[in-house]
Amino acid sequence: MSSTRSSAKSVKVLRYVVATVLLIGGMVVAKGAIAWAAETFVYNLPLLGGLLKSLELMEVTNVIVFAILGVSLGAFTVWLPRRCGLWIKLIPFVIAVPLLFMTGYAVRYHLWINQVAVESELLPTQAQQVTDTLLRQATGTEGVMGFFRYTVQVPILPTDLRALQNIDEDDKWFRSELTRFSGLEPGLFTMVFRITGWSIRGFYVLLAVITASLYFAKGLLWVDRSRQTQR
Repeated sequence: MSSTRSSAKSVKVLRYVVATVLLIGGMVVAKGAIAWAAETFVYNLPLLGGLLKSLELMEVTNVIVFAILGVSLGAFTVWLPRRCGLWIKLIPFVIAVPLLFMTGYAVRYHLWINQVAVESELLPTQAQQVTDTLLRQATGTEGVMGFFRYTVQVPILPTDLRALQNIDEDDKWFRSELTRFSGLEPGLFTMVFRITGWSIRGFYVLLAVITASLYFAKGLLWVDRSRQTQR
């Protein structure tokens, strides 16, 4: 009898693991598809596209994506033993939330590399070397994390090789023109752009975390209520 119960619990735990992995994988694909659609269609719109990209407006979809993730991860704990602690239940949640949030930026980073390769007539590996060099010089890091940090300051990145090589000069010229017209120090504009960029990015991070947490709690509450009705 005890072996039968043990086997049933093992099956439930396996079901939880499989469902969790499939959920996270599906949400990553969905988040990546949203990022691809935004870069391909929404952010390429005339006039409005640049503004929408600067505001990262498609990140508002985090409400839907992270709500599904949170409530599902909470509900899946119905397959875990009753004595299972909250910290164990939080492990997939803690892994999934940052992974899902960064997926959009990973997709955008690779799309940027592909655009640089096409417009500059470079091989994908060469385009990645060029873009990573720019990111490393600007942020000290490269790859997706470098892209994540750099797009806070420069949301719209060039895709032409010459523009990439002269991006620092163009940025300095733009700030000097602002200084000339306003009479304010260029460092002030740099600080304002940085604060604005991180404020927008921080808002979406907070939105993702709060949404996922609230719906994760709702999923756990549903599990508790369903177990109480089964007694």
